[in-house]
Amino acid sequence: MGKKNNRIEIDIAGKKILKHVRDIAKDNIIKKMLPSKKPAKILETSAGEGILALELKSEGHDLTITNFVQEGAEGLHEVKVDLNAADYEIDNGPFDAIICREVIEHIESVPHTLRMFHKHLSPGGTLILTFPNRLCLRSRAYHFFTGFYRGMPSPINLDLIMGEEHINLIGYPEMDYFLRKTGYNIEEVTSSEIRKSDKAWLIFKPLIWLATTFFILFHKKNREGYEKVTPEQRKANTFVRDVLLSTPALCGKDIVIKATKK
Repeated sequence: MGKKNNRIEIDIAGKKILKHVRDIAKDNIIKKMLPSKKPAKILETSAGEGILALELKSEGHDLTITNFVQEGAEGLHEVKVDLNAADYEIDNGPFDAIICREVIEHIESVPHTLRMFHKHLSPGGTLILTFPNRLCLRSRAYHFFTGFYRGMPSPINLDLIMGEEHINLIGYPEMDYFLRKTGYNIEEVTSSEIRKSDKAWLIFKPLIWLATTFFILFHKKNREGYEKVTPEQRKANTFVRDVLLSTPALCGKDIVIKATKK
């Protein structure tokens, strides 16, 4: 196994591929979140060359991938799909799991996309989302001084094709709301990349804990649309509070979510 410029040579069904250590860490988490059954029917959206899909296929799963422009991924069933389309069909479904890896931040409408994934999942199926963590403490500091976030450091150029950059960089609370609203239960939230330097920001955690707890659980408890009175409301808010105060959310460069279809 060779290593070059933070890339490690891996073997996928006898084929040597260089893969970045960052991607290896992310994909290892994704694999652990997948259903235990084999073969599971898995869809990876906007999969590009399909390296992760090829790995999963070599491990015995039944893979389908989508791309906006077909890549001709060798050995994979590839379907051309525009995730921004009002509706679309994907053959070989419904799926036991859908992987949306570093894609959702490029999509025009997050709720619509989540509803379409819901449509193509089997009952109780697993959705795995990864996206940049704009609310890590380093990003919050950047936002305080610039009005922008880590992951979208300045205005996007209009001459780019829609979706080539992070046009929909949202935080965990918004994603939590969209997932619950479109018919999912959130099972796990973590991060695949936490740098040692980012952990230095945890010195502020006691103050952040106080402010986050107050505003999520106690501030204006009866305000319409933000009530924090019923056990269900307080349970949901406490879950969001706990995620936001976790080390992955405070220090992680990305967010990885496992959710299941209700």
